[in-house]
Parts: sequence; C-alpha cells; structure tokens
Amino acid sequence: MVQEQKLNKMLSAGLIALRQNKNNEALQIFEKILEIDPTNSMAWNNKGVALRKLKKIEEAIECFNKALSIEPKLIRAMINKARALKMQKKFDLALFVYEDILEIEPKNEEALEESNRVRTILTRQAKATQEEQAELKEEERKLFIERREELKEFLDDSKSNIRDSVKRIAGIYESGIKEEAIEHRNRILNAIIEFNEQLQERLKQIAGDFIFLDFAEENRDLLDDWIAFKEEMLFQLKKLE
Repeated sequence: MVQEQKLNKMLSAGLIALRQNKNNEALQIFEKILEIDPTNSMAWNNKGVALRKLKKIEEAIECFNKALSIEPKLIRAMINKARALKMQKKFDLALFVYEDILEIEPKNEEALEESNRVRTILTRQAKATQEEQAELKEEERKLFIERREELKEFLDDSKSNIRDSVKRIAGIYESGIKEEAIEHRNRILNAIIEFNEQLQERLKQIAGDFIFLDFAEENRDLLDDWIAFKEEMLFQLKKLE
C-alpha cells in the first residue's frame, strides 16, 4: 500500500511536469517509476508522451507498445500510438489503431475525429499520381511553413493578451477590489475556454489544405505549449477566490 501511494504520487508529479512541458524532468520521473514497477502501463504510456514531445518518435512508439502489451485496451496509449504513427506519415497504420479503439469505444470522440481526418488524407493521396504527389508535397512543404508561422503568431499574440488580462485581474484582486476582480476573472475563464474551442475549429479548417500530413499533429509542439500555458492561466485565475 505504501509503495502504491508512492508510485501514484510520482505519477502525479510526472503528469504535472508533462503539462508544464518539463519533458526531461517528466521522463526521469516515469523512468524511476518503471525501475520500481516495470509493469506500470501508465508510466510506460506517459514515458512515451515525454519522448514524443522530445521528438523521439520511434522510442515513444516502443513505450506505447509496451504499455499495450501490459494493458491491451489502454485507450490513452492507443491514441498516443496513432498520433505518433501520423508523425511518421504512417497513416494507414494509424487508421488501424483508431479502428481498434472504436471497436472498444465506438463513441470515442478523439478516435472518431482523428480517424476521419486520416481517411481523408489517405483518400486524397490515393487520387494523386506519383508525379502529382511529388509536386503536391513540395507545394505543401511551402504551405506548411507559412501556415505554421501564422499559427505561431496567432498563439503568441493570444497568449500575450491573456497573460496581460490575468495580470490585470490579479492586480485588481490584490488591491482589495475582490468582487470586481472575480467578475473579470469569470469572464476571462470563459474567454479562454471559448478560445480553445475556436483554436480547434481553426486547426480543422487549416487541415483541409493538406494532403500528405496531419497539420495538428505536425504542430503538436505549439499545441503542447498552448495547453501548458492555458492550464497555468486557469490555475492562476482559480486561485482568486
């Protein structure tokens, strides 16, 4: 029981490090867990996530496979494996994984949405001849650089505005005008949630411009940064009670 509590505490610490994009720190925590308990499927899965964030995709997939060898129906590891396969442009293999997920959980929203996106990519690829594919890939490479820069600028500007708003609200709260601060806090909380939804829709729209890659997956580093930032801002706001 004591060891189980210790491992759970370490898992929580590792997950916090992941959310904060402290990926090397998270990796070390999950490796320590696995030294104690090599059959811990969640530690294998989360070690894979840390490796994926560190751009070590092949090693990440090995971790997801290890997690699934211990717990074959671990949906989180299956989704992470599919996403890693997409990073390798192995869309057909990713689709197989999504189909396995949907056999277990037919209404899994992530698997439904992402498998549909993969099918669209595979269908578009099948329609292009080899000559057309070479030309299209070059066009997409240029388009990707442009779209990624636009996304990065959009996220940077949004984070700057949100950070300023949170700082201003904290200042109002600390000055003793707590009721007004709480009203502003509730508005910005809702605004952050709405922005996140708009971001997902924007990514879907941009994804339609590409045939040979999954735009969201290729920009997972920017999205990880946004998620870590969002969680930190929500935490700061919720402290104002």
